[in-house]
Amino acid sequence: MFKILMVLFLSQLALWACPFDEAKVEVTVVAHKTISKALKDGDYEKASQEIKKQKELYTYFENSTDIALYKELLNATEAKEKAKVKKLLDLSLVLEIKELLAQVDANFDKYQKARLLLIKTKKHLKALTKKREPMKYMKQLLKSIGNPGMMGVGKKDADKKVFKEYKAKLLKYLNNNFEQGG
Repeated sequence: MFKILMVLFLSQLALWACPFDEAKVEVTVVAHKTISKALKDGDYEKASQEIKKQKELYTYFENSTDIALYKELLNATEAKEKAKVKKLLDLSLVLEIKELLAQVDANFDKYQKARLLLIKTKKHLKALTKKREPMKYMKQLLKSIGNPGMMGVGKKDADKKVFKEYKAKLLKYLNNNFEQGG
């Protein structure tokens, strides 16, 4: 009987656990790294191929900005304008971060979903910058969603006010440090 109860208990934990595997591969981050490496190596053809491969991604972002991101990326790569390509790649990460934070806001009361979205946000932020300031904001955002604990042990309440405060700080940082466009 004890074994059956343990199996049932552990299976419930597995179902409840955060699906971190969903946060493993982030297309925007992988594309950013691949294109950046190609640019660093001076391989504009490879960078162009990766941009073309990610056409759906970069055209998707055009709904969030007045820049024709895909076309601008291809043109800048073709013209071998490394700085402009880098700026546009960074813009794609900024747009993704903004969208993820909006989704966290909408799903704030769903701990697992909010945590997964914040982990994805952190991955994008790490690809964008190594600065400490935005990472401090990210840490506070993660704390703001609280923690349901294990059967109530270690429970920390969520604080939407803190979330909004640090979301605003992070967005301000992004807007001040990453130009919108080329």
